[in-house]
Amino acid sequence: MKRVLLILLIAATAHADSGLVRLSETAEPWLITVMTDPTPIREGLADISILIQDSTSGEAILDASVMLELKNAQTGLSVSTKATREQADNRLLYAAKFVVPAAGEWTVETHVQYGQAARVIDWSFNAAPPLPPLAVIWPWLLPAALSLAVYAAIQRLQRTRGARQRD
Repeated sequence: MKRVLLILLIAATAHADSGLVRLSETAEPWLITVMTDPTPIREGLADISILIQDSTSGEAILDASVMLELKNAQTGLSVSTKATREQADNRLLYAAKFVVPAAGEWTVETHVQYGQAARVIDWSFNAAPPLPPLAVIWPWLLPAALSLAVYAAIQRLQRTRGARQRD
């Protein structure tokens, strides 16, 4: 039982190479997997990565054309962007890094074309509002705060050691 809990704990903290898998769907002749980062997607910078594989062999398709069309029905905003392998951290993926202009429900049409075949995969996500500024920068402030705490502890230890030696 302890082993199962440990495995579940490790799996819950693991992060995929390209974020959260939003969709994995067979659109003959391919298997298309869509991943997003960050989780949750927020208003601001986002990354959508797409893995395209041959549905029979599982081999990655590396020279397809991938376009993303995002639409927000509430605000009327839309974003179109091309996903390329050059933008991806993993060269087996196609990625698009862009700014989500508003929070809310977004629908996405993922257009894939390879040779004479073309498919469109529809999916959606809910973009959360942006984080407050302090929540974004606190990891950068943490090393300074830790350094100050260690320095203060060392100074206190030296003062108490010096006071004991005088007594």
